[in-house]
Amino acid sequence: MRLFKWKLFWVAIIPVIFSIKCKQSVLADSEKQECVVTYKENCLDKKEIAPLTQNYNKQDSIRIAQSYVKEWLVKEKLYEEAQKKILINEKEIEKLATDITKQYIISEYLKTYIQENMDTSISEQEIMAYYQQHKNSFKLANNIVQIYYVKLNDNEKDISVFKKMLSNYSKDKTSLNNFIREKSMSYFIEDSLWLKWDDVIREIPYLKTYEINSLSKGKVMEWRDGIYYRYIKIKDYKVKDEYSPFVYEKEKIRSIILNERKNNLITTLKNQMLLETGYKEK
Repeated sequence: MRLFKWKLFWVAIIPVIFSIKCKQSVLADSEKQECVVTYKENCLDKKEIAPLTQNYNKQDSIRIAQSYVKEWLVKEKLYEEAQKKILINEKEIEKLATDITKQYIISEYLKTYIQENMDTSISEQEIMAYYQQHKNSFKLANNIVQIYYVKLNDNEKDISVFKKMLSNYSKDKTSLNNFIREKSMSYFIEDSLWLKWDDVIREIPYLKTYEINSLSKGKVMEWRDGIYYRYIKIKDYKVKDEYSPFVYEKEKIRSIILNERKNNLITTLKNQMLLETGYKEK
């Protein structure tokens, strides 16, 4: 989504915030102009909202900001009421604050420790070994397919050039792919990659009439509708519950191995820390 200038955003959002009926005031003096809205002496700084909306268009940003303002006001009012009506145990609050602080510091330390001590290099052999050892865990939940797909305007000249270059594909793959990138309305020419069949038929509704296992591998289909010309070649496919191809699971396995290393590193560190406290099993 397109970004927009914050100045324009706040011009749009301030009237929305004013529409919320409650005991509040938008501060006008230059000293407090960062406040989007206040409740009593508490201020909601616009810098707190800005990161939540920066990747959205103007309309969505206004909706997100309005929702955040309402949640903030409710939280402030609930806190105010709670202080009046609930007996607060100061020691419990102090303990909770201490526990949260400790957990935050520990979490930051562990992140740093992992960054400094974990080996993140993983060989192809290691990934393959994991795949083979856990192959039953890598069965397909969806049909997948490898395709070569091109969608051109229904223009005789472009279609003729495409077919001619396609016939020389093995000799000059680069020229064909450059032509496709320049002329096609949409395409998928990385036919070594696996795609979900459901995603393919969303892009190419014509294929809804086919069951994937009724297609022969290597099958070529061409059709024209007066607006577009489409070419598709089914290189390969696999159906649900078959073993998933290694390349399809490769990055997932890499993440699994890294996560296992991280957990092992943390466990080893914690055991070491426990020993250093002098603890002994009874």
